[in-house]
Amino acid sequence: MTAHLFQILPSGEAPHSADAAFSSLGHADGARPVLQDFAAIKQFFATHPLEESDLYGFFPADFQHKTGLTGDAVKAFIRDNAGHDAYTFSSRVPLETCYLNVFDQAEQTLPGFIDAASVWLKSLPLDLDLGTLPMDARSTVYGHHIVAKPSFWQTWFAIADQLSQQIEDENAPLRKQLDALRTAGGEADAKRMLFERIASLVLELCPDVDVCACAAPLTQQISATESTYHHQLSLLRECKAGYGKTLDRQYLNNFLQLRNAVLNDSTGTLPARAAAANAATAAASLAATHAPASVAGAPAISTETAAAALTPAGDLLYVCFTHVPLQFEFPSFVSTLYMGAAQGPGKVNLRDLAPEWEPHHPILGAVAGSFALKNYIVKHELELRHVGICQYRKFVSNRRFSHTPASNYPVMDTVAREAIDVQMLTDLMAPGDRDFVLGRLGVVEGGYFTQYKNAHVAEDFLRFTAAAVELGVLSRDDVMPFFAQSAFMPGGIEAGVFPAGYWVQTIGAIERVVRACIAQFPLRRYGYQSRAWAFCAERLGSFLLLRHLIATYGLDWEKRTSGYLNLVTETEQAIYQPGR
Repeated sequence: MTAHLFQILPSGEAPHSADAAFSSLGHADGARPVLQDFAAIKQFFATHPLEESDLYGFFPADFQHKTGLTGDAVKAFIRDNAGHDAYTFSSRVPLETCYLNVFDQAEQTLPGFIDAASVWLKSLPLDLDLGTLPMDARSTVYGHHIVAKPSFWQTWFAIADQLSQQIEDENAPLRKQLDALRTAGGEADAKRMLFERIASLVLELCPDVDVCACAAPLTQQISATESTYHHQLSLLRECKAGYGKTLDRQYLNNFLQLRNAVLNDSTGTLPARAAAANAATAAASLAATHAPASVAGAPAISTETAAAALTPAGDLLYVCFTHVPLQFEFPSFVSTLYMGAAQGPGKVNLRDLAPEWEPHHPILGAVAGSFALKNYIVKHELELRHVGICQYRKFVSNRRFSHTPASNYPVMDTVAREAIDVQMLTDLMAPGDRDFVLGRLGVVEGGYFTQYKNAHVAEDFLRFTAAAVELGVLSRDDVMPFFAQSAFMPGGIEAGVFPAGYWVQTIGAIERVVRACIAQFPLRRYGYQSRAWAFCAERLGSFLLLRHLIATYGLDWEKRTSGYLNLVTETEQAIYQPGR
């Protein structure tokens, strides 16, 4: 494992002014000042292949001034602490323990920053409450003072690229809000501050990344100034750790009460310093009595990540997508791909296989898992005959075994969880000699477009179709048949068993369309409607699949592919509840 360390130099600055232990990386021409470091990193990614197991770091020109660390010190720290996924070298800010997270710290400097950052997160879209999100030492890093593997940088770049696009767009709501904050804050630049917090955001989104944090020399100077509040800061760490573990609001309330007293006292803004000390002591005492012994210290900085992989069974790779703990056992030939909160060490995670799609899981759901699976197959050059896909509560069987159709979705049968047996599933989910094992065909009244506009937002379907035509996934002559198609395969090409070559090609085409839509048409949909591109992808997958089946097998294709879509429920209910 090699560490590739670069220092980004301002335009016109001579290379000899850089730290000799770093390789020099110049600013990209024409970039806005706030985007110059990002543009340099982007240009590097575009012109250099990355080694998956190597480490990469891109330090700003003022890195030593901010941290007291030289390039040789960075190299020595990595060498002496080998084996981690990421290394942080961030300088601390005074009384850092008083801030719930790096966004909270910026809010104290520039009021209104969290509101602007929240607008940005929703546009990604990410559903995070920055006002209540606890970050510990592992995920606290300012700027890009980090050395990490490509999986980290790919996620960082995907987020940073979207932020740069919004900053470049003078009419974007985020750009206007950030400009207003900059004016109100004098020299403080909200855009720069937002970029500086992307690394922390990525580490928070990816808790299984093994991080080793270096305490910069200048931290010792800050620590000396904090000695006055040693007792209060220790209790603040306990409150934050307790809240992070339990999400008990009492921890959060105690943290906020105590930190406000410390911050006010440190700046001398209270009428009586003794009153602030008393308030702090009272809040700390309450927190201490509420906090169990198990959270008396801050969480450890580093954790180990076990290796995990999707495992083919002969020439079949069958994968279950889940964002929750599995409720029953699948056959041994089924691997599991974890997404969302279910990800963790020792698991096959979406964030590892497809970091580009990790931030978009909230709006794509299992579609992001399909993109990750395709990436895995292509990357590892797997020679497969079949690809099988199921979800944590849905699977396609090769014959019917439940005769309880969902009353509101009759093409799918429901089966009680207690009736599931792994031996039974092993037989039911095996494809045998068939190329396809698919669920029963449904019918949507009025065709895809009419049904979509009645249930969702019509403009999204039109934009998605336009992108598919521009990319050549659909021809112009396909548009009206696509709109009018009434036969519908539930799940599109993401439920059942498919020939591997066909599936990889088709899901790759759908991935291109979804990527283009996310880049070109940032949506602000909420709740059920937030998954607009996933709904569109399902319909495009269904259309492409049906066209392929008819061309390959003729009009009696169902005889060759017939299977049954099943929904596992807690009881013998006969109602399908989406999103549950």
